[in-house]
Amino acid sequence: MTAADEPGVGATSSRMEEIASGLRSSRTSTFEAAVRAAVELGAEGDRLLAGLDGLRGWRPVVVVAALGEVDGPHGGAVLRRAIASRGRGTSDLRCAALLALAKREKASASAELSEAVGDADAAVRDYAVMSLAAVGDGRAWYAVLARLTATLGRTRKTEAGDDLSPVVLAVVYLLRHVGEDDGQAEAVVSLLRRRWSRLTDRERRWFGQHWPAVVPGSSGAGEPALPDPAALQRWLLDDPLFAGPVLV
Repeated sequence: MTAADEPGVGATSSRMEEIASGLRSSRTSTFEAAVRAAVELGAEGDRLLAGLDGLRGWRPVVVVAALGEVDGPHGGAVLRRAIASRGRGTSDLRCAALLALAKREKASASAELSEAVGDADAAVRDYAVMSLAAVGDGRAWYAVLARLTATLGRTRKTEAGDDLSPVVLAVVYLLRHVGEDDGQAEAVVSLLRRRWSRLTDRERRWFGQHWPAVVPGSSGAGEPALPDPAALQRWLLDDPLFAGPVLV
């Protein structure tokens, strides 16, 4: 009996070919169904998704995002190449790749995430800080503090539609990695209180819920108690960007 004659082997091979064909389909519904099916395959799906090239429009962004949902030996290199891409029209791809790499590799992605904190693209910077806040190590602490200082140093005229504002994400990251005796906590508290008027209404509400002790006038003498960093991390990881599927 050959391998192809063994029960289930032929069906598995046929299914793989079907998914591979769907990933090349010009029909949106077929393509999206194939992406979902590839994610369900795990490591084999990682191989199929990482092997795609020549995709145009929004499809590379979807594929890169899907690589954040699977494990395997191939996708990490694809994501790093996407993060390193430059030029017109690459912002969405790079943002999706940062998020996907964070989901796949957790703290092991910190080097790439930290480098992107200083990127020229504002959206890339925001996704880098968000990903660091969710899973990153502490190596970018002072770079993120500088980014938060710059953000609160100017008047912002728009308000994000959810709680994932650049200010909130930066603070979550900083609080996850504050040192005990080096003045880091004091630096965050001082900055927020000095620039409290620069926060949006939604940001103030977030602090009132997650860190009420930092609200000016809310605490007595001494530095306010810090929130539980694990709880802040869970709050972010529960957001659909991290917890939800790439395609519904």
